[in-house]
Amino acid sequence: MDSQKKSLSVNFGIAIGIIYCVLIFCQNQFFYSNPLGFSLSKILCYLLIVGGFFYSGYTIRKKSAGYISFKDCLGSLLIVIVITELFYVIFSTIYIKYIDPTFIEKLKSSWHSYYISHNIPQDKTDSTIDNFKEARKITIGTLVQSFGFGVIIDAIFGVIISAVLKKIKPEFENQIS
Repeated sequence: MDSQKKSLSVNFGIAIGIIYCVLIFCQNQFFYSNPLGFSLSKILCYLLIVGGFFYSGYTIRKKSAGYISFKDCLGSLLIVIVITELFYVIFSTIYIKYIDPTFIEKLKSSWHSYYISHNIPQDKTDSTIDNFKEARKITIGTLVQSFGFGVIIDAIFGVIISAVLKKIKPEFENQIS
């Protein structure tokens, strides 16, 4: 992979990472009170991020005279993905610990209210509420685990995107007739 592809990959990783942070902030500020809206906003925002991965791969291919191998495309996308996930993990941690330390409690309360108002069975309600207790525990281990899981999931999309975007430069053979 040449330096132009690496540079573009780093730039796209930073740009998509910043966009991801803004989207997370908006989700956490405006959609936490409605679990359905919160979940749908998470899905929509993630699809936007995957679209950003596709756009970065497409742009890198375009800057490479319209041709890129599967390996080069995936390598470029992995750089974008790792940087994006670093932004995600760092921002999420800062948000939960410093920007809004009561966020998990507010989210827990809204989910509990939602489950009660929709007559969800008590055992389902209890298991969901128990999951919020674990969400408050931020350790190096959970951060590494979250980062690794995010990279793996994004890399699956990276493989798919690379397969779609790969375009091998045709080799011309000199044939004497």
